[in-house]
Amino acid sequence: MKFHHIILGMVMAAGCLTACDEVDSDKRFIGPVVPEARKNVLVEDFTGQKCVNCPSAADMVASLQQLYGAEHVVAVSIHGGSLSRDEATDKFGLANATSKAYNEHWGVSQWPSGKIDRTDGLQGPDKWAAAVLTRIIQQPAAELNIANIAYDAASKTLSLDVSVAAKESVTGRLQVWLTESGVVQQQYMPDGTKNNQYVHNHVLRASVNDPYGDPLTLAANATDTKHYTYTLPDVSALKNNTPWNTQNMSVVVFFYNDQQGVMQVIDHKLQ
Repeated sequence: MKFHHIILGMVMAAGCLTACDEVDSDKRFIGPVVPEARKNVLVEDFTGQKCVNCPSAADMVASLQQLYGAEHVVAVSIHGGSLSRDEATDKFGLANATSKAYNEHWGVSQWPSGKIDRTDGLQGPDKWAAAVLTRIIQQPAAELNIANIAYDAASKTLSLDVSVAAKESVTGRLQVWLTESGVVQQQYMPDGTKNNQYVHNHVLRASVNDPYGDPLTLAANATDTKHYTYTLPDVSALKNNTPWNTQNMSVVVFFYNDQQGVMQVIDHKLQ
């Protein structure tokens, strides 16, 4: 796969930077060395169901997750823009008011596009591997934890506690999202066909808190915990009224600011 070769090349190049010492031939390791993930990386994939190149971007994300581990490369597919389909008016639609607003806020005009840890602006998928490699070897300025997560099916209410533990003095915003994977819905493919059985993963469903996060300032070694509750919406009035499958949903939490980007991100299964 093209994207796999790109990622492999980036990892091998990184290895060359730290492997210039002479080594006996019988002790040499032949092959790429995957760097240790010191922090997790957020990949915001701005996408659309009418975007023929977007499945290739999804393949790139899957390759990055296979290489580093899905726990270290946290992906969110954000449907919006002119190549998306709106859940309110289209029976196939996966774009919602929140995901469309993010596309507009970040000025996305080409799909697929992405933001890697909210640094260096919007980038095409061919730049994602290098950007992830740069970020994943950084030391995180904070650590995150999700505790006491519970979902009540009768009331469709989610509750959870999110903790931020600062390793240094930090100021940022704490964001909590809901995503869903395994969503079978139509997608335009690179060959121009429409795949009605395409599986969409990491689809942004909702923001649990303010769409741009809750402000938080912490001194070095300090910890703060916030409690959140969220009731899943009634989708019966939407054109795409397929209920969300909570068994396939995740809570994505990240802490970020405009200077450092995403300081840490974690993904936790809803159930």
